[in-house]
Amino acid sequence: MSDWKRVCAIGDLVDNELKEFEIDGKKIVVAKTGSDTYVYPLRCPHMDEPLSTGMCDGATVTCSFHLWQWDMRTGESSGEAEIDLLLYPTKEEDGALLVDLAEELTYD
Repeated sequence: MSDWKRVCAIGDLVDNELKEFEIDGKKIVVAKTGSDTYVYPLRCPHMDEPLSTGMCDGATVTCSFHLWQWDMRTGESSGEAEIDLLLYPTKEEDGALLVDLAEELTYD
């Protein structure tokens, strides 16, 4: 069963920027590159630091605390990262980014 929630207007997102949101008590981070957007749990799977303080460069997300890196499109780890990022399902509707929060994604 899906639980689609509105995050924000697509136009409010900036390319190559990570932005934190809280939707129904769940903290998430959104990454945008070009016309694509991706949503992850807020916390880095390595040391539980907020990914929202990290960096996006092209298709790479980097945690600012320990420099772990992932492919933003797939969540696949690269370099020193040993754990893949989890991704929430997303869709665009009427100019807004929606995220499916039906399943709680955690690294526990």
